Order: sequence, then structure tokens, then C-alpha cells
Amino acid sequence: MSKGRLRVGVIGCGGIAQMMHLPFLEKNADRFEIAALCDLSDNVLSALAKRYHLPDTGCFTDYRMMLKQNLDAVLVTSGGDHTPQVRAALLSGAHVFVEKPLCYTQAQALELGRLAQEQKLKLMVGYMKRYDPAYQRARQLLAGLGELRYVQLNTLHPEEEGYLYFQGLIQADDVAPETIRHLRAQEDQAITAAVGEIPAYLRAEYTDVLLGSMVHDINVLRGLLGEPQKVLFAEHWPQGEKPGGITTTMMFSPDLRVVYTWVFLAELRDYSQEIALMSASQRLRLQFPSPYLKHFPTLLTHQYMKDGAAVEEKITVNYDEAFEQELLAFYDCVVNDREPLTGADDARVDIAVLQQILAGLHPVGLSGEATGFLPGRN
Repeated sequence: MSKGRLRVGVIGCGGIAQMMHLPFLEKNADRFEIAALCDLSDNVLSALAKRYHLPDTGCFTDYRMMLKQNLDAVLVTSGGDHTPQVRAALLSGAHVFVEKPLCYTQAQALELGRLAQEQKLKLMVGYMKRYDPAYQRARQLLAGLGELRYVQLNTLHPEEEGYLYFQGLIQADDVAPETIRHLRAQEDQAITAAVGEIPAYLRAEYTDVLLGSMVHDINVLRGLLGEPQKVLFAEHWPQGEKPGGITTTMMFSPDLRVVYTWVFLAELRDYSQEIALMSASQRLRLQFPSPYLKHFPTLLTHQYMKDGAAVEEKITVNYDEAFEQELLAFYDCVVNDREPLTGADDARVDIAVLQQILAGLHPVGLSGEATGFLPGRN
């Protein structure tokens, strides 16, 4: 494709589209044209059409109707399993950027990846932390760190509402109840295909916690360390259905263990995530801000010895927003025919790792696709 503006349609105009994707598409108007919007809410569509100067003919409540437009690319930013929308967009001839998770099963990820290849189209999954400037600098420094001995990742996750109320989001409060019931029934079928019949709280944990949040962290770890060999341990605590935390230990090599804890701390409005990578002589720490705050830099700390003294160097790379950087990377992939850093196969391996973690949380075993083994590892 020759360089120029991409005509883009957006499927799903909820929080992350309103906060991040649509404003950055508009900011980069030399690369992107917002040509069509799709959402179940007429209220949302009406307000966003005015905001982005889109005629009524560019607004749709059915994504299949939107895909009949002449679009170069489609952003899929709706919630839940994205398989139907991604499949339809690729078959329409559009390149696709899709928010995580790509889908709920490894089989779906394989199918969508193959379809993109057959159609000669780009399919990129929105793992924005992989495009964060501080994360990319950490990858450069990691090469000189020496053999890693230990990696620790902690995510302290508050209620999201504390970061959303001031954003001025347009509420989708006009969607018919029968439409919502139909979507929930489809969602239940997709979850069962992935993990089988397991307790309701674990089904919700698979979609809301593992695929909704932890998928980012697994992808970040894989980008830094390569592929995990095995999940050694996984525990949901406290026991039972009460929201709490998940701790897992993963083996990335015979000599390297990663301990990862994700914990829900609802009332303290202070999202906190730190990745610490430790060799015998040096340490790197990445501290990510809340994903709902624009242009808050990720802090990178490098500790090492110099002239017999322990030195701590704090690095703020820049204030570029990771959500914008991933959209620019998507543009580059499309117009320069490059393969996405975070494509369908990347998403498939994330799903495999998360299913193995889920298998550890449910010791009586899983049916469906999740068997507790990483493909090609066991």
C-alpha cells in the first residue's frame, strides 16, 4: 500500500476508544481518517459523530454494515471475544488492529492468524506496553545485565471507576436489555469452548482478570524474557469466590524463575505495577502508571556497581504515550508491509500460558481447550 491516510472504521466506542484510540487517530490525521464508527449505543454514536465531524451515514450499530464501507483498516475495541468482528473485518479486505484479548481460545487465534495471511492483511493485537518507550529502553539495557537470576512482577489493581469518572465518557445506557442478554449468551458459549464447565467465579476470572488484565503482563514478560517453559505453581487467594489475588511461579529456563502476583485492591486509587529483573550484579525496575492516564511516563530504574559503590539511575525516557505509539506502529506495518510485533501468534501463546495458570487455579482439571500444557513444551 502506498503511503497516505488510512480510512479507518472503529468497532466498539466504549471507554478505551473514547479515552485513547479515537483522540490519537484524530491527532495523527496525516495518517488516519476516522471514516466510520460502530457501537450498540445510538447515544454514543451521536455524540462521537459530532465530536469527530462524522456524518450520520458513517455511524452504524451493526459492524457487518460498517464493513461494507470502503475501509483500509478497522480498529476492534469492543469488549469480550473479538473473533467474529476480526474475522469479518479481514474477510472484508481491511487490515485489523484489535484490542486485547484477540480471542478466548488458541484455536481461534490460529484461525485468525491464518486468515490474515491468506488475505495478505495485517492483524495486530493492542499490547500497548510493548510499545512503551521505557519498556523498549529496558530491553536494550537487559542485554548488558548478565544472566538473570530472578524476575518479580507485582500488579496492584484498584477499581477502574476511580480513573474513569473524570474522563467525560459518553455512557451507553440506551442499549436494549434483550441485546445485552443475547451478547451474554454468546459470551457464555465462547467461555465454555475455552475452559469448559468450571465454577462461575473462575469463568469470570478467566475473562476479566486473566484475559482482561494479566494478558498484558504475560505478553510483557515474554517480550523481555522469551517463552516460558512451564507454569510451576498458581494459586487464587483467598480461597473461594471473594475477589483477591493470583500468584504464579513460571520457569523461563532451568535457572530462571518468575514470580508474578496480581491482586485486586479495590478502594485505594493507586494503580501500581512493577517488573524487577535481577542478575547477580545489576537490577532493572519498570514501574508502569495506570493505563487510563495519558502521557504519564513509565519510570525505569537501573541499579549497578560503579567504583565500588552501588549506583541507582532513574530514567524517564520521554512522555510519548504507549497507546499512540502502537497506532503509529500499526500504520507503519500497513503502509510499509511490515509484520506486527504483536500479532496473532503472539496472542495465541499468551492464551496458552494463561490457560495453564487457570489449570493451576482449578486443581480438579479443566475441560474444553485449556488442558494446562503449553503447546510444544510438554
